Amino acid sequence: MKKNKPKVVYKPDEGQTIYSMAALEGKTPEDLDKREEERKKRITVTRKERRAMIAAAFEVYGPMLLIMIVGFSIAAVIIYLFLK
Repeated sequence: MKKNKPKVVYKPDEGQTIYSMAALEGKTPEDLDKREEERKKRITVTRKERRAMIAAAFEVYGPMLLIMIVGFSIAAVIIYLFLK
């Protein structure tokens, strides 16, 4: 005996958009304007300054990262030799 598959019924698109407005709950238009003004007041960083900041971060965190990688590598080699 064949079992009939249930027929799929598609609902037509009504064009409604549903979006969570939870982030805007309790906000007044004045609050939103203040937020926009604060966004405009932010300091812009030039490309040269951004590259200098990234280079400084690599200079500071690079040695720490290399020490960690070397340490884990040594530990992995010791474990490999121990379990061999």
